[in-house]
Amino acid sequence: MKEKLTKILAVCFSFIMCISAVTVVSAASEHKGIDVSVWQGDINFREVKDDGIDYVYIRAGEGTTLVDSKFDRNYRDARREGMKLGFYHYVTARDTREAKDQAHFFYSLIKDKRQDLRPAMDFEQLTGLSKKEANDIARVYMDTLEKLMKIKPAFYSNAYDCESVWEEDLTKYPLWVADYGVERPYSIGHWKDWSGFQYSSRGSVRGIHGHTDMDRFKDELLITDKEKEDANCTKDGYLSYTVKEGETLRDIARKFDTTTRELIKLNHLELIHPGEKLIIRK
Repeated sequence: MKEKLTKILAVCFSFIMCISAVTVVSAASEHKGIDVSVWQGDINFREVKDDGIDYVYIRAGEGTTLVDSKFDRNYRDARREGMKLGFYHYVTARDTREAKDQAHFFYSLIKDKRQDLRPAMDFEQLTGLSKKEANDIARVYMDTLEKLMKIKPAFYSNAYDCESVWEEDLTKYPLWVADYGVERPYSIGHWKDWSGFQYSSRGSVRGIHGHTDMDRFKDELLITDKEKEDANCTKDGYLSYTVKEGETLRDIARKFDTTTRELIKLNHLELIHPGEKLIIRK
């Protein structure tokens, strides 16, 4: 009886250890993170890192023209401390043309900066838009940004919009979901899982005065080595060109010894307008 009991206890112990190991592996794939902007003021990233924060998303800008006034400083200081970092952009587009313009603007801000986390679209200003309009804007923005960066972007949304607005085809992008004061988001809509979870907007972290957003980030938000390689090839093999008043696509194709078909394919074009940025193969 004693021998039998010992064997049973040994099996139980082994089972518990296996479960514990799985838990440790699972926890190891999540990282403590924050996302910051001008609203956090001057940040001491050395203290932030010492407080156990590994990952940080930095706001680059908003809309088509607004650059976050702490963007460069936050990037420089977080990079100096060796933190894993990425950028997000607050989207205000009201139609697909503005969506494309804003994706180009975001790209112009971050294309020459080192980054570890996927560039993220923060599109939550949906008032006045139909469900179809919101989804069309999100699709064009994400598709344009991915073509420019050669990196799959991340999709930021609150749990309510995940459930009620976003359609299934957008789940090809990793989800960064916001839902405060809960252990897990109440809904992630059509997504199978989340890659980032913003669980509080009133967190306290050393090195930051006042509240900040708190996040849990998974490895899916990390840019892969293959994507980094492709992005570097794009940077080296292409140039950026701003469309001038009165120029046609044919004019630009002739100027750079390419074809209109190539420009349309490369830039996901429908129409062009003055001030629009195109990428052109060297």
